This record gives sequence, structure tokens and C-alpha cells, in this order.
Amino acid sequence: MRLLWVPFLVSASRDVPSEFEPLVPRGRGFCLMQNETVAAPKSFLQRRDNPVVSYVKGKIEAAESNPELKMLPFDGYFEMGCFADSTPQALWVKSPKNEAVTPKQCFNFCRDKPEARFFGLTEGRVCYCVPYPTLSGGNGGSEQCTAVCSGDNTQFCGGMVKSSIYEMHRCGDVTEAAEKDKKQIEALVEKWVFFTSRWEYVVSALTAEGEKIDVADIRQRVFGLASELEAKLSDTKAKVADLNEKLGPLDTALKAFSPEAATSEMMRDVEDAQAEAALFVAALEESAEDLRSFWDQHNLDGSMAFRSIDSKALADELSHLSTDVNFMPKKVIEAIGCDGVPADGCDDFPDKLTYFVVGKKHLASLFQVYNPAKPIEGRPQLSSAAEWKVWATKECHQMCIMTPGCVGGNAIGSSAGDMYAFTCNLKGSVEVVALSKTGEASDLMNGFLFGSYYSLHQKDIKYRVADIVISADGSEQPAASTGPTKTAPSGSPPQGVGPTKR
Repeated sequence: MRLLWVPFLVSASRDVPSEFEPLVPRGRGFCLMQNETVAAPKSFLQRRDNPVVSYVKGKIEAAESNPELKMLPFDGYFEMGCFADSTPQALWVKSPKNEAVTPKQCFNFCRDKPEARFFGLTEGRVCYCVPYPTLSGGNGGSEQCTAVCSGDNTQFCGGMVKSSIYEMHRCGDVTEAAEKDKKQIEALVEKWVFFTSRWEYVVSALTAEGEKIDVADIRQRVFGLASELEAKLSDTKAKVADLNEKLGPLDTALKAFSPEAATSEMMRDVEDAQAEAALFVAALEESAEDLRSFWDQHNLDGSMAFRSIDSKALADELSHLSTDVNFMPKKVIEAIGCDGVPADGCDDFPDKLTYFVVGKKHLASLFQVYNPAKPIEGRPQLSSAAEWKVWATKECHQMCIMTPGCVGGNAIGSSAGDMYAFTCNLKGSVEVVALSKTGEASDLMNGFLFGSYYSLHQKDIKYRVADIVISADGSEQPAASTGPTKTAPSGSPPQGVGPTKR
């Protein structure tokens, strides 16, 4: 039995196919014993390419008389079940009438017939070979195949209407197919171990940063995304572990199998292990597809590629950011003690400023993971976490520019681990900008607001610094009087200040 590839979903970051077609276990099997006296090559793997011969009696007779046209004989068979075979009898190749019919006798007769891959037994005394049977009439149950075989009264050879159908194979192929399946499963396990471990950095980064955010709207969104991604990752990781466990029995069965001294039990052990692994492959694929769908929905790289944004080119100018980043009017700059260029985080506290835009209309939340040691193709090689924070902010800002209806956003993440990860939140409206200067060097908490949008809506946009709200005209009022942000949930820190001091 074989695991078959099917096309994989499109993704630039995928480098290993992952889709398998589930297997259906077949019936009882048989392999020739080493000491059986049946004319056959000692090695059934020496001649892999069989000649293509039209399956008609005249051609078969020609093949019988021409050794060069003879195919490599099969050395094993499986019982498929009891079916009505509507293949025209004119295409049947029947064994001689005087032969005592049994499944093994029919197999020996059909095993070297050109293009014959199946044989059938019917009426207890008829053996025939076909390239492919035309099956109908039931699910393969044996109820109507109760005709006693003329060569062995302990076995059944079809019935008066239906046939006992068998599929032939080469036992040497069992190990070859199973070895291929084993390698494919190992590649599948390795692939999803890689992706799940990589995406866990997003969960870690969002969880760590979420704990520092006291703006309820932003905090809830960050924690919500982290929680949903973590649940899907956990399910896929469990399915990966289950599949990995099934590699052990398959490997054991393969090591115990010897084509030269094969038994049907050995063959069944291998194929049973393949079938069992295939069931777990299917379970992993279902879970992984759900995870992949969620990731693709929030994949910053894919969204940028769709909009033809050159991610690498954004790293060419890291010395400055757009004035949209950390945008604030003069009165707010004076109130928090920032310099005239807040885009770089304010000279007096460059790593401390946190800036969040809050709005009722949320457009998208996108993720990205960056490996500073070995960036994937299309990513820049950055020399420091500080450069990554600038580059990530520029990516998020450019995504907003290219997203219809976007007027601002937040880049939230962390460079504290081996991988840097962040989420880009895009807004279709902004009512409040929450500021503080209690960030940390590893934090990415940059926001941006398009100046053109602020010019049109400045009377409706409030800047909150600690527990004071500053309007565009410089007037101040208690933060409690502002309404656009959500009320902090029970157990969460009160909203309005930047990160919680710990």
C-alpha cells in the first residue's frame, strides 16, 4: 500500500509537501515462501519497467512466445472481496479447464501475464486474469461467494454470480513503498515541528507584550490573537507527536521484513503499520490545515507580497521613520517632554515611549517572525534589534498605506528571544492615542497615525498621557471623561497608562 502525494496549498514559505491521501487497508495477503517451487526470479526488484502490452488475447499469446515481452512476475496477492465483475468475458484470460482451481493456483497462473494485475475466481472452478476488474454489486462482503473451490474444499472461489477478486503485487515493492512512506512522514513531522516552533515565538512575544499594555482595547486584541494561535498550535503539536510515535512500529516492521524470506505475516505487518500511520497523517493534515488557514489569514509576509511591497527594500533607509510614526501635535509633544521628532521615540527616552492608536474600526491583525541569525529569502540581514524595530514599524506603516481605508496602526512585538516577532494592527478609525514612557529596550510598541487623517479629525482625537487627556488645543481633562476606548475587563490593569510597572 502506498501513500500518495496530492498538490499542496500555495505558500512561499513552504519547502516540504505535506498532503497525503488516506489509505484503505486491504484484505488478506500472501507472499511466496522462499522454499516454494514456483518459477520466478530470486530478486523481484531487478526489472522495474514492465513492457506496455495491449491487453487482448492475441497480444498475450505473442508475449508468451516472446521472452523479451515477458513481465516480471508478481510474488504476492491480496483478497479484495466478493464483487460482481462486469468486465467482458472476452477479455478474461482463463486458466485451463482441467486445472483444480484455488486462489493460489489462479495466482500462479496469472502472476506473469502481461498487464494483468488482478485475478478472479467464480463458480468454484473458473480462474481468470484481468488488468483491472469492473466491480459492482456490494461492498466486498463474502455472503455471495460461497462456491467451494474445485481444488480445495476448505476454501471458497467466488459464487454463481459474483467473483472473489484478488489484487497481485510484488512483495519486494512492499518495503520500497514503505521506506518511501517513512521518509515522507519523517519530512512531514520535521516540517510541522519547524513551523510550530517558529510560530510559538509569536505567541510568546504577544503574551509578554500584552502583559505590559494597559490600554484595554489593545490588550484584549493582543491577548485574543495570542490565545487563538496558541490553541491551534497546541492541537497541531499533539498531532505531530502522535504521528511521530507511529514511525516506530513502521520502522520495526521494515527491519523485520526480508523480501528473500518474506511471509504474508511480515507483509501484513508492514502494510498495517503503513495504514496506521496514514490515519495519523490524515489527522495531522486536518489540524495543520486549520492552523495554516489561520496563519495565512494573519500572515504579514503574504499580505505584503499580495500588495507587491518589497520587504527587503524597506531596510535600505533605517535612519529615519515617517512623520506618521508616533504622530502627535505640538501641545502633546510639550506635555510629555518629547523633542520635535517623536518618530524616533523622543531623544530623552528613545526606548521608553509607547504609542498606541485606538479606534472602533479594526481592519486587520498580521503576524511576522524574524530570525536575526538567518533571515529567510526576501528579508534583510539586520545588525541589531534596534534596526529590526525600525524595519518592522516601516513594514506595518507601508501595509497601512497599501490597505484601503487604513488611517493608522500599531506595531507590537518583542526582540527578547532568539527570534523577533510582532503583530501589525491596522485601524480604519482613531479616536484615542494612548502614550507613556515606561517601555523597555526589547519592546516594540510603535504606533502611527496619518497626518492627513489627523488634520480632518483632530477635534475628535484625544491624546491620553497617564491619567490626563490632552486635546489638540492643549487643554487637559481627566482620562475618565473619554469614551472611545473599552472598559478594562475584570482582573485586567486599568486602562489609560502605558505598560504596567513591575
